[in-house]
Amino acid sequence: MSSSPGDGAGPIELHAPAKINLYLRIIAKRADGYHELDSLMLKLEFGDRLVLARRRAPGIELLCRGADLPADRDNLVYRAATAFCDHCGIEPALTISLVKNIPVAAGLGGGSSDAAAVLRGLDRLYNTGLDEEALTKLARPLGADVPFFVQDAVAARAQGIGELLTPVPLPPGLGSIVLVNPGFAVSTAWVYGNFRLTKQSDPYIFSGSLPGDKLVFGNDLERVTMARHPELIAIRDELLAAGAATALMAGSGPTMFALFKDREAAQVCAARMGKKYKQVFLTKPLAE
Repeated sequence: MSSSPGDGAGPIELHAPAKINLYLRIIAKRADGYHELDSLMLKLEFGDRLVLARRRAPGIELLCRGADLPADRDNLVYRAATAFCDHCGIEPALTISLVKNIPVAAGLGGGSSDAAAVLRGLDRLYNTGLDEEALTKLARPLGADVPFFVQDAVAARAQGIGELLTPVPLPPGLGSIVLVNPGFAVSTAWVYGNFRLTKQSDPYIFSGSLPGDKLVFGNDLERVTMARHPELIAIRDELLAAGAATALMAGSGPTMFALFKDREAAQVCAARMGKKYKQVFLTKPLAE
């Protein structure tokens, strides 16, 4: 994510990128109920926008545009701001303006990215000078994906429950990306709760470590979400028929994404899908 230059006085404007999982494999289920995974996450140019500004009145004022979201502790952005201020011993007196472009509960990491943007932005706003390691420690209790968004890497391999991150070079030749959200939300907790491990092999997972291994795509969670929402299969098939090199579900879904080497084909596909679905976005990987 990026922020505008500032001297700590603010306001500070931030970009909170969406993400997709180029592959997502579930390795095992732990005794504490969490799942061990192996995934390659990629930040996108498409995302939310936040503005952080100081104000005279004490407290945290959270303004949300573009989605019906809570503006209190039930919002991950609010909790991120609270965690930061508690850690730094700051009495908060700020306004956070959030413009939501990323669909909610869509598998694109919007809430996690927003929270990470707040952590990084407040570090600038208050001139606290926290390094990436300190910000990552603050990010971990907020959610499994938040540390990925706190860090600078555009692409990273996530292991463990998502907390073990290894930055990797941006995979070459990804081209344009079309996102299609069908217009309903899916609970990540529900998807993981209904996932059943099998002994089947996962041929799309490389056996070595990046870089140097051939990357093949796949998402173990598709079989859970698609079983309940078979319309996602139809979206995938339409994206492939439009010339996509691959089409997969993003995270736990329900957003589908398609990779196109040819931008014109991606534009045509996005325009066609936009006639059926309200939330269709044409984007590309976030610039390194």
